[in-house]
Amino acid sequence: MTVGSFVIGGLLVGVMIGIAVYGWVTLPADARVPVHRGIIGYGTFLPKTAGLVIWPVIGAAMLAVLIAVTESAIKPHHDGPGTARLIILVVLAIAAAAEWGAIAAARKGSRTLGG
Repeated sequence: MTVGSFVIGGLLVGVMIGIAVYGWVTLPADARVPVHRGIIGYGTFLPKTAGLVIWPVIGAAMLAVLIAVTESAIKPHHDGPGTARLIILVVLAIAAAAEWGAIAAARKGSRTLGG
């Protein structure tokens, strides 16, 4: 794993933390934040605190898994210019976009419920 891959992944997890802070500031106290359950879509709505904490935790866990897979499975068998950085970038960028969408859905849901 190159230092660049680790830095890119860390920055994207930092972006996810920043999105969670933005959600904390902008969402009402009684907001319910959706959490993604796979390709089915948003299915679980958690209270604001839990919903906003779980997104960056999931991002950090995904980064750890991708780094472990890159180091143990890809690197020993392939010395060429790997696409590991690109994979990490795409996966975490999609997670950050999903987190942004979850905050938008929570905001819309709180307006619908009269909040």
